[in-house]
Amino acid sequence: PPRRLATLPTAPLRADMPQPVFIFGFPRSGSKLIEQPLTVHPRIAAGDEPLSIGDITQIIPGLLASLLSYPEALAEIWMGDQRDGLEELRDYYLNRARKAGLFQKGAAFFTDKMPLNETHLGLIALLFRQLPVIHMLRHPLDVALSIYANHLRHDYFCASALESIARHYVLKADLMAHYRQVLSLCYLPVRYEEMVASQESEVRKILDFIGIEFDSRCLSFERNTRYVRTASYAQVTEKLYDRSSYRYRTYLKHLTAALNVLCPVIERLGYKINAPEPANSGDAVC
Repeated sequence: PPRRLATLPTAPLRADMPQPVFIFGFPRSGSKLIEQPLTVHPRIAAGDEPLSIGDITQIIPGLLASLLSYPEALAEIWMGDQRDGLEELRDYYLNRARKAGLFQKGAAFFTDKMPLNETHLGLIALLFRQLPVIHMLRHPLDVALSIYANHLRHDYFCASALESIARHYVLKADLMAHYRQVLSLCYLPVRYEEMVASQESEVRKILDFIGIEFDSRCLSFERNTRYVRTASYAQVTEKLYDRSSYRYRTYLKHLTAALNVLCPVIERLGYKINAPEPANSGDAVC
């Protein structure tokens, strides 16, 4: 309930060191299109995909002296002698970032775009409630198609079948919708399709949301020399292109298993389902 959530303690901001910018997005949703332009900016360091939040979930029971596992162990922060536990967890995360070399000279922020971090958004909100959370959205059918084509292995090989990819996507989308409803977040949704169509306006919007001035170098992210250790390593060295927008249309007849599961989320996110050209009936209906 909101009344109970309002009484939860949260860790205060550490103003003496760089802070994370959390970039969320289901695998293959295009979150690199956010991170690459941002990390060209001299005030934002590239954190890529650190494991720190996931690591924190493993140490919570011990640090809070709880017999419960995560997330139930977080109930211990209600106790008077554990109310500083969130500050210790925050500092553990920031110290891991420092040791990883993410505290670069002149940088006020570093990125954290670990896939599926939204699973731990409740914890992130307790540790970094004042900090920006940027969520990349992309047409769910394009996401499902791209995962299937790249044979990703997230969460017990869920990418081995279109239906399991779709069910996994729906679970994460529902979880994100729940967190947005019950938590007070510094949250900005960004659509992949809009980033591709209007790069400068979207980059300006994101930087303004973070609180950093625009830098024109952010529009030439293909010149970013850092090494990318994900399935997007080739795409991010190219100039921005639109050939992956609505790519699902070509394969729509093969995506029935995913479509049957994804229809409610597609509608909720405001997307449509368009048949490939030429088509007689225009927009398909779920």
